[in-house]
Amino acid sequence: MAQRPAAPIRWCGIDYGETIMNPLTLHQSAVIREVYRDLGRGAEADDRVRRWYSVRDTMGPPSTAPHLLVRDLKQYARDRIATEVFDNDGEVLKRYEMKEVLAFAIPEGVEAALKLLRSKGVGAAIVSESASLSGVQVIARFLKARAFDQYFQEIITPAGRFSLDSQMLDPAFAGATKKAGTIYGKIREYLKTKNIPSSQAAIIGDDPQLDAEHSKPYGFFTIQYTGVIDRGGSEKADFAMKEWKDLGTIF
Repeated sequence: MAQRPAAPIRWCGIDYGETIMNPLTLHQSAVIREVYRDLGRGAEADDRVRRWYSVRDTMGPPSTAPHLLVRDLKQYARDRIATEVFDNDGEVLKRYEMKEVLAFAIPEGVEAALKLLRSKGVGAAIVSESASLSGVQVIARFLKARAFDQYFQEIITPAGRFSLDSQMLDPAFAGATKKAGTIYGKIREYLKTKNIPSSQAAIIGDDPQLDAEHSKPYGFFTIQYTGVIDRGGSEKADFAMKEWKDLGTIF
């Protein structure tokens, strides 16, 4: 489906993983081994890698695709990585978190699209399903490392609404999720305080259910991006794009 918005878009809520960031380029076992090698503790690496896969595999049945297990672990249970894989070792976590964001690739055309939105005066926020402060901090590190923080106003998640440096702005968002659709109700109410109706706001993301189907009932213009992972189309997506440059046809 390809439609143009009925009214000019003034605000965009943009998903993080598989949308402006490609996590498939991060090889967890390689990063973990590199961290411990850099610390002169390479003998620990095999056990930590084993722990990583053990924790990851608890996130779904054996038939679940590995990238979905990783996605759900990092969105819904990220703190388990610190506690069960790394034993809350601060030095290890610091190195892992930095190597993690640098290993994520950026889909082609993302920055040009963000520049386009800014040139059109369209406000933008990250809208992620990451449900913990540590998950928000990963997003903030990624945005800063890639100099994408200049294009966004804030980060909205089930943990709350945050500034780009991970400071809480509004705890009223806490507990509202994409999975339940409730986060979109919160966003709609928040945008009303900025005099932006949801009909003039877009949600951009890769997941046909979480990003398109669940936001559509709240009046948002829905855009599905399939350039990193094609999860199949959605009848609730007003516009589908495989490349970020296609965003120019809407604006």
